[in-house]
Amino acid sequence: MQDQERNYESANKIAKSNFKKLSDSMPVELCRKEAKIPTRLTKANMPVLKKLNRLYALMDDLSAHVEKFTPCAKGGNHCCTYPVTLSEIEIQNIENSKGIKRKAIFVKQERTKFTPCPFLKNGACSIYDTWPFVCRRHVTMTETNEWCKPENAFEYSFPLLSFTEINKSYDLIRVESGQPSLVDIRDVF
Repeated sequence: MQDQERNYESANKIAKSNFKKLSDSMPVELCRKEAKIPTRLTKANMPVLKKLNRLYALMDDLSAHVEKFTPCAKGGNHCCTYPVTLSEIEIQNIENSKGIKRKAIFVKQERTKFTPCPFLKNGACSIYDTWPFVCRRHVTMTETNEWCKPENAFEYSFPLLSFTEINKSYDLIRVESGQPSLVDIRDVF
């Protein structure tokens, strides 16, 4: 156990260092876009689904910068066994973009803590370009994804990437959609 604790302390130090490097190197223009996104989306005269995709596009731009500081990458799938919440507008986005229909009846299922997402296929996300907000924002700053494995996932805590205005924008979009509640993806698809 002492070795694991030492490994954790080392990994946490690296995560904090990566977080600082990321913060210090964030392009000014991306920071400006992130700061303005709630106001821009609130004022935009467009369907809420289009607003969601605008938010996702900004998150993709941010992710392009963040990827230098994280082991997270397409195909990394330990987090695909964590709870995956999504909103009604995201369900519609997946249905419209992928031609996948939700279950006829919403049934809250009993599951273990680490039940794979229904879109995890052959070790990768089969809806990666339309994956939910919670997946897009879940980024670890550790050196490896070893700490994301189910046996470690909820035992240790590390700095996680978070953008205040991105989160605020997502909440605004959910409220505007008229159905702000969240459900687990496994209960819907």
